[in-house]
Amino acid sequence: MRNLVVHLTAFMLFVLVGCSNDNGNEYGGEPGITGYVMDKEGQKILVVSTEAKDYSENGGIEEFYDAVWVNKSPNDVKVGEKVKIWFDGGVEESYPGQTTVGKLEVMQSSTPEGATFSDTEILNRALSKNKFENEILTAQSISYDADKDEWSIILKNTDSYAEHKVKVEDK
Repeated sequence: MRNLVVHLTAFMLFVLVGCSNDNGNEYGGEPGITGYVMDKEGQKILVVSTEAKDYSENGGIEEFYDAVWVNKSPNDVKVGEKVKIWFDGGVEESYPGQTTVGKLEVMQSSTPEGATFSDTEILNRALSKNKFENEILTAQSISYDADKDEWSIILKNTDSYAEHKVKVEDK
């Protein structure tokens, strides 16, 4: 009987340790955020999700976009890239949040047929050519019109929900 108690206790400890996998960390599981790099300051990047969360059933807002300043990001990460990030530790609960990168995966960009530039390059151009002072934006859509040889980007302010429609020539 004593052997059974020892084995059950050991098994329960094993199960509990396996279940305490801090938000998918050691960088398996789901990322902490998936979104576009909307700004960069040195080794800090601002990543904003494209999918809104609805917290209205709990008394919160209906359209909330995760946004996080991520420290210690690789130098080669560019504004406009879509990334998945796993956090190293917790996230400060400001808006945008503050955290440190544990693992970062850049998602593949696409270049539509007939286009010269990729969606990543065009989002980068749209954000650098237009000054959106003190706005946290999410990229709602990025599309290419081959007939006009032009890209259309819809950026949405995560606070006021105002939309900015930006056109960028594919030249």
